[in-house]
Amino acid sequence: MPQPAAAENRGDGRNIVLIGPMGSGKSTVGAALARRLHRPHVDTDQFFVARHGPIPAYFSLHGEDAFRAEEEKIVAELIDSPRPSVISLGGGSVLSRRTRELLAEQLVVLLDLTVAQATQRLGDGSTRPILGSDPVQSWVRIYAEREQIYRDCADIVMSPDDEHIAVRVDTIVRALNTTFRRDHSA
Repeated sequence: MPQPAAAENRGDGRNIVLIGPMGSGKSTVGAALARRLHRPHVDTDQFFVARHGPIPAYFSLHGEDAFRAEEEKIVAELIDSPRPSVISLGGGSVLSRRTRELLAEQLVVLLDLTVAQATQRLGDGSTRPILGSDPVQSWVRIYAEREQIYRDCADIVMSPDDEHIAVRVDTIVRALNTTFRRDHSA
């Protein structure tokens, strides 16, 4: 049984924010990581749905620009919460300059994945309005457009090789311990 790690009892007050492309497991890994770290978990997409209803319906009615503006507000609100949390962002959240500025003050983990993994996880893409009628090809294009932004925001990059949730959580906790020590030894 693993011993409690320094990152699990962090006192630095920063959120741990999971970013990455659609299908990378941000919600699933975020929930497991939060349990491990004894922190709340919040998912910006779930928060959006609770406030505004289903994302595809909102997208259809108001368009992507309105969706992104509301998403940016939700991200800012959740990051500003007084209790450090694990926050799973929607795949396009990093497109906002304001969100990227806020992320600079957090511990950011990029969950990467391969096209083959994305293909398995996306299904028909019907719950992801930005994917359109060819989900895989759209995902490949969107990921290519966003990959450098994800990497620029990330303090820790999770390899797609670590697919199992428990392995990802263990790897993130080890990386957080290293990052925490490095950040506070200067």
